[in-house]
Amino acid sequence: MDNRNHDEVSEENIVDIVASLGKDVEEDVEETAASVEETAEEVEEALEEAVEAPEAVEETAEEVAETVSDEVEEAEAVSEEAVEEIVSEAKDSSDIPSIDDCLDIIPAAIPTDLSDAEEKAEEIVEEAEEETKTEDTSEEEKSSEESSEENESSEEKEESKETEESKEAEDSEGSGDSSVEKKDKEESEKEKSAIYMFLDTIKFVAIGLLVGILLVVFVIQRNDVYGSSMEPTLYTGDAVFVEMISVYTGNFKRGDIITIDAKGMEGYTHEENLIKRIIGLPGETIKIADGNVYINGELLDESDYLPAGTKTFVGAEGQSRGYDEVTLGPDEYYCMGDNRGGSNDSRRMGPFKKKQIDAKVLMRIYPFNKMKFY
Repeated sequence: MDNRNHDEVSEENIVDIVASLGKDVEEDVEETAASVEETAEEVEEALEEAVEAPEAVEETAEEVAETVSDEVEEAEAVSEEAVEEIVSEAKDSSDIPSIDDCLDIIPAAIPTDLSDAEEKAEEIVEEAEEETKTEDTSEEEKSSEESSEENESSEEKEESKETEESKEAEDSEGSGDSSVEKKDKEESEKEKSAIYMFLDTIKFVAIGLLVGILLVVFVIQRNDVYGSSMEPTLYTGDAVFVEMISVYTGNFKRGDIITIDAKGMEGYTHEENLIKRIIGLPGETIKIADGNVYINGELLDESDYLPAGTKTFVGAEGQSRGYDEVTLGPDEYYCMGDNRGGSNDSRRMGPFKKKQIDAKVLMRIYPFNKMKFY
């Protein structure tokens, strides 16, 4: 009775011990599998970094293989240690199970993740090796393409140089034959250009002279003042510019200073032209009385050009000829000097015809400190 009970208790204890140890082994194996998975994840990260650094891929693969093999060895060692513990605890029992029986029980609890992890690690290593190979091949292809392009460009440059040299050689051969003709052409062109330059110079000089003559004859001239008949407006020795355009247009107005050709008129014995101011215009009636000038019966205001208090009188000779009161014809102008006491003008010689007017004074240019437009 006692032996049987002891035997039954021993078998139950062994089964319980095996089951508990199997659980422990399973837990250890699961932990080991989890660590293997973590190691696999680390391997993936290392492989991603290895894509950027292909040289470290082989080292990472070796480390992965070593890590996996170490994990597998640790798992096997755990299972063997578990079996040994089972045997040592049940060594007093009569029905001690064999090591093979224990191994049949324990491997059933061991998951297949280790083998899967090994296969996965091997696959990752193979993929990394293939990627490194493809990168190496792509780099080799790029380098080969670049070298081929460089070779093609160098060949094209050499061909272009050869064509340029051949053209230069042809040009030099042709130029050697025609160098004399080119020199003759250049010399003739130089002679022609010199002649053209000379002719152009003559042309410009002639045009300048023509323009100057036209300006002097028909547009503007310089005249000098002689006598005191226009004082205090103009003095003897003054230089003035006169313009002739108004002579052709007939655009004269009261107050204009003009030059008059009075040669041949009664009472004038000089050769120089007169310089006077227009007082009466064609068709107006001029009357001088009591030291004043009247135009068509109205007193003429001459304060702009005569000093204050200036009186105008007609001499006996002029009065006898009727020049103290006269009605002007359609082309007649009554002119007097600003120096009313010392001017020989229409008060003695009578009205001036339009055709006797040579120019109109434009401005005084000398003395320079008295330059003025009129």
